[in-house]
Amino acid sequence: MGPLHSAIETYPARRAPGEGAGPRQCARIADAFFVAGIVIALTLGASWGAHLLGRIGSSASFTAVSVHEVNAHGHAQVFGWVGLFVMGFAYRFFPAWKGARLPSVGLAYASLVLMLLGIALRSILEPFAHVSGAARHAALAGSAAELAAIGIFVGSVVAVFRRSSDRFEPSDGYLAAALGWFAVQAVWDAVYFAATSAAGSREQLLRLVATWQAPLREIQIYGFAMLMILGVSRRLFPGFYGFRPARPRWSTASLAAMNAGLVGMVAGFVMMGLVGRGWAALWYLGVLLLAFAGAAAVADLGILGGAARGDRSLKFFRSAYVWLLVSLAMLVALPGYQLGLLRWLAPASDASRIGFSHAYYGAIRHAVTVGFVSQMILGMAAKVVPWVRGMAETGLPALWTPFVLLNVGCWMRVSFQVISDFRTEAFAWIATSGVLEVAALAVWGAHLVRTIVRRVPRATGGEGDEASGGGATPRCAATHALSGWNLFG
Repeated sequence: MGPLHSAIETYPARRAPGEGAGPRQCARIADAFFVAGIVIALTLGASWGAHLLGRIGSSASFTAVSVHEVNAHGHAQVFGWVGLFVMGFAYRFFPAWKGARLPSVGLAYASLVLMLLGIALRSILEPFAHVSGAARHAALAGSAAELAAIGIFVGSVVAVFRRSSDRFEPSDGYLAAALGWFAVQAVWDAVYFAATSAAGSREQLLRLVATWQAPLREIQIYGFAMLMILGVSRRLFPGFYGFRPARPRWSTASLAAMNAGLVGMVAGFVMMGLVGRGWAALWYLGVLLLAFAGAAAVADLGILGGAARGDRSLKFFRSAYVWLLVSLAMLVALPGYQLGLLRWLAPASDASRIGFSHAYYGAIRHAVTVGFVSQMILGMAAKVVPWVRGMAETGLPALWTPFVLLNVGCWMRVSFQVISDFRTEAFAWIATSGVLEVAALAVWGAHLVRTIVRRVPRATGGEGDEASGGGATPRCAATHALSGWNLFG
């Protein structure tokens, strides 16, 4: 396909006027999702997480907060922070990539309203759902709203792909797999919440958490977020930075291996909880397959190599993929840490006695969720939001402050959380890391909102009106003037 501006300019004419959403409407939809994602992150997401870390740090114990509070915060991060940004990005760019209109403006906005309603009900009421029937029923209604929203979103994207006459690209496979895992995790999350909120005893709750929570997180992180990011990266990086396009066969093989590895991890972990530890071999085989295929996919992107051109977002992208590799390496090393290093250095610790380190496992999760996923969101939004508005990047802030704050905070959280297995003094630094990460999101979020609401002068010329389907929109013409990059390789 041609450059991004060409795709945006030409695809309205490929459908009858009024049939679905055009590029300007898609841009407004995306802006609404992005702003909502920032609000969720700075309230129910990262800020609440920093509050929970403060309580953990002051008590020097990860059990200082309940599993219901932790899961409510995690839900806001997955559905509100990551989910809303992915949905907004997909509504904005997938139609342009595939040369087909989004089916309905109204349905897209309905999915936003339903997601916000569901996130509010679930995240606010989940900590009380196990003790209040009214709170539980309202939170369950929130889960139903989220399922409806994700159903609308996935159905809209599938309709775009079905309407398109373009060939199915290898990167489309990543996007399709991510959408599938997004739907799977939504159903799993709703059922899991219904079960945990109805648990009759602490022992029953712990059995549910030990068996079903980790696989849910793996699906959310590696199946949904990682595959979506890898698919988008394959589309955009060659045009953004002059990297060579990812190799189609290599991309397809890596995707198949990562999905197989994820299935092995999920099945192995569930069977360990239901049957016994003998199934750990299947889990670890899945880990190895996912980790090595993921590393191969990153290498194929070329993101850690040279670039023909750079900008303020490149540092976010490169750092994010380094954190992904770090998290995968830590995941591979997990058995050795728990069964070897931990027992050797701290044989009397609780983690050593039970053969499982919540601190180490949580550090892996933080490396991938904040270091990789959140940092990719920061970099991608900082790139595409001004770009589609025709704003010259030379006049924009370099965003070094949020970059440094986020990476220092993530490094502190990952390293000191592991150290907490050996030294209780590390808990104070864990709490500090959350403050740094929230500050990073606040600085970045304020800049992005200012960019979204800023009025950009319309380009002059012979552009046609989007509503008529005739030619380029003024905003697209400004984008055309800004860059002629081929974003599709």
